[in-house]
Amino acid sequence: SMTPSGREKGPIVDAEKAAEDESPATGPTPLVTATQITLTEERGHIFGPLDLDLEAGGVTMLLAPASVPRTALLLALSGRMHLSAGTLTIMGHTNDPRATFKDSAVCCLDEIDEIAPAVTVRSIVTEYLRWNSPFFKWVPNADDAALEALCAETFGDVPLPQLGDFVENLPVVQQLLLKIALANIGKPPLLVVGRLDDVTSDDDQSQVLRRLVELGEHQSIIVGGTNRPPADWNIKVVDLHNMSAVPAYSTSGQEANA
Repeated sequence: SMTPSGREKGPIVDAEKAAEDESPATGPTPLVTATQITLTEERGHIFGPLDLDLEAGGVTMLLAPASVPRTALLLALSGRMHLSAGTLTIMGHTNDPRATFKDSAVCCLDEIDEIAPAVTVRSIVTEYLRWNSPFFKWVPNADDAALEALCAETFGDVPLPQLGDFVENLPVVQQLLLKIALANIGKPPLLVVGRLDDVTSDDDQSQVLRRLVELGEHQSIIVGGTNRPPADWNIKVVDLHNMSAVPAYSTSGQEANA
């Protein structure tokens, strides 16, 4: 485990010496390694060139304003957008969005999971269960047991919605957690959560983040956000306010006081 300040306060060590001293087995497992990744579209430059090094496991927050560049980066990190230039390695696959797509899930981005108005919890859960079952197996309309099986781990101590509730009428925390549970139905190694910016209340945002930290015990989670997470939650923070530069890395609870 990492000491609260050891990494930032310690003396600078010769890189080659450090590499010799540290056996490969003790280093953190890489999740994402990006070198000079860039996205340019017909409408112009979106982001980059950007370098990124993200560790596997737990929650990593990409701290940047809600914007087209941040959304595009999150889509690229989940294998759902092709880059214009650079080298992007995710879970051992280099410049291979199809492999990343297969091993990841993404949610809470309007571009991905906008749910139509007047849809009930029962109908959306049933639809997802059918999409994710073998084609020869009939899936009946979702009942309370199916809802519990799908959502209990994601919701934790947050009350589950009722099957008859309209999704658009749910409190924002339940809406977000339902989207996360649906996207995460196959429990892939990587879950990308597009944004928490729609959650205007700090308490609500903390509630969703706390649930992500729990899920991060079993998979890697990348989340886009504009607010630094609470101290002591051990969330890895990558400051990307300038999306064409070397980001600043820290862990919640370890930032220097401004």
